[in-house]
Amino acid sequence: MSTSNKPTIAVFGATGGCVGETLRLSLTQGYKSRALVRSSSKLQKLLLAKGVGQKVIDTNLSIIEGNVKDVNAVRETLQANDGIVDVIISGVGGIPKFTPNPLRPTLDDPHICEDAMNKILEAISTILTKNPSLRKPLLAAISTTGTTDFRRDVPVLMLPLYHWLLPIPHADKRAMEDAMVKASSGDNAPLGGFVVVRASLLTDGASKGTQQIRVGWELPDGSGEGPAIGYTISRSDVGGWLFEKLVATEHRDEWAGKLVTLTY
Repeated sequence: MSTSNKPTIAVFGATGGCVGETLRLSLTQGYKSRALVRSSSKLQKLLLAKGVGQKVIDTNLSIIEGNVKDVNAVRETLQANDGIVDVIISGVGGIPKFTPNPLRPTLDDPHICEDAMNKILEAISTILTKNPSLRKPLLAAISTTGTTDFRRDVPVLMLPLYHWLLPIPHADKRAMEDAMVKASSGDNAPLGGFVVVRASLLTDGASKGTQQIRVGWELPDGSGEGPAIGYTISRSDVGGWLFEKLVATEHRDEWAGKLVTLTY
């Protein structure tokens, strides 16, 4: 934990709606944050448009320009005060790309989530190898419903959509999840804990408030209270939940090791 008693955070995918909201809340409430983006100016414009003042950005945010597939850029993003950040949140995802078969859309980069996660884990391991006394960070990443191998977590009416239209994005998310689970077990694990956030279909709609979110969870072996099943959730509420439960709390470890479903 940082000396200010507030956790330091690093975010990937900060120009997206979910992590962008987490970052907005973190900055405006005084949390020192670090973000890896391709364009610093784009992120600053987005934050200003969301009502984050320039002084707040200058004081609380360190922006690193680069690519999440560049382990050196990732490592720079994770380092803070000669150590490592306390909480890491990834909302990295691909852009849909349609193919001649309308029932089999793909992504502009079909392995972006898996590759990004592997670079994040590699960078964490490098930092901890050089300084084994550092506290291992908590790592959260945004996934999706429909990736579980156990209990159904999507409405029956949506099963055809998930089965026919989303197999490639889901395979990428599953690989990302598997990497996180593996990196949290064993004495040499680089993570202090992981949280997979499986959101139902994301919308750009207005926030309903995190109190309207239904939450379920399972462990990697399928045990647990089970998923919450629903149709949609707004990106802003996913970002708000991440902030409330993993940043602005001393009880974030309550969620460690869980694959959490969020929906309305």
